[in-house]
Amino acid sequence: MSTEIYLNKPEELFAALEKELADPENTVVVQIAPAVRVAIGEEFGYPSGEDLTFKTIGLLNALGFKHVVDTPLGADINIYEEAYEILNALERKDDNYFPIFNSCCIGWRLYCSRAHQKVCQHISPIASPHMITGSVIKHYFSKKLNKPKEKIISVSIMPCVLKKYESLERFSDGSTYIDYVVTTRELAQWAKKRGLDLRKVNEGKFSEFLPNSSKDGVGFGVTGGLVEALLTTMAHILEVKKEAESFRTNEPIKERQVKIGEYTLNVVSINGFGNFEKVLKEIESGERKFHFVEVMNCPYGCVGGPGQPLPVNDEILKARAAGLRLAADKKRSIAIVPQENPTVQMLYRELLGRPGSEKARELLYFHKIKL
Repeated sequence: MSTEIYLNKPEELFAALEKELADPENTVVVQIAPAVRVAIGEEFGYPSGEDLTFKTIGLLNALGFKHVVDTPLGADINIYEEAYEILNALERKDDNYFPIFNSCCIGWRLYCSRAHQKVCQHISPIASPHMITGSVIKHYFSKKLNKPKEKIISVSIMPCVLKKYESLERFSDGSTYIDYVVTTRELAQWAKKRGLDLRKVNEGKFSEFLPNSSKDGVGFGVTGGLVEALLTTMAHILEVKKEAESFRTNEPIKERQVKIGEYTLNVVSINGFGNFEKVLKEIESGERKFHFVEVMNCPYGCVGGPGQPLPVNDEILKARAAGLRLAADKKRSIAIVPQENPTVQMLYRELLGRPGSEKARELLYFHKIKL
């Protein structure tokens, strides 16, 4: 099995993808990360922050992809599982479980594995939204099409070049979650090489097999979005109202205490390693105690990822962050929280069973860690 991640090898990557797309035995499915939709336009003359979700799908259709899935679907599933894991720990009064750190940012996970191995023991065991979406693509399309999962090729459009390393992660049987990762910049380069212009392509639609994601899932791509999703999901599970605490600001450290039913949760959202080091010192000294810590490597979260269009400055990052929050709000008509998302409901009914089930742990959690 190939372990080529095509780091700084765009021409080889494009050739490999075109070969996969040309193979009639393959079903090639591509996912789009939330931060991509508000940045890809910069490569084609659009203003920063414009939501180009359906234009991006159209561009991928023009490149030969028939099935496009939203990475926020994996974010929905990630936070649904996370909410139950945390609620179970709270119910059994397992203080040693906390603090739990998010698994979504591979830049943070790589940094942690090298600089703070003890902290790594508190990173969520649930795979990143990128990996979860890849897993769902592999297993659900295999089931629906009655085709070996080896013939389901999982491709990702990501705002982060480090996401390529997640294609090295493996299930317990040695198979992949993800086969190929293309950055936002590489997608634009590939499209231009093929003579395609984002402005001129028709808008597309997400795959009929996996069509929906929620508001909270889209919000994962910007700082604070993950914590916001966790708290609203937990409140929905407990059937209580959440205190009105906003995480829709861009400050590098957002610390909140939020009451949800009988539980009072201390949470913090951090972007940037320097800011993480500051908070970690406070945690280790006992000065601060948190239940959940959201860490994002990049400024403003994934919208500032190292696979996004260049050049970049603070004004562009703010525009992307604002654009993604608006894009998330557009999803309210479909679902606000994951458990309202009809696609999530269908996947648990047909594939996963229930949050935390043996099947969910097999398909949605980390196995053989390669990082």
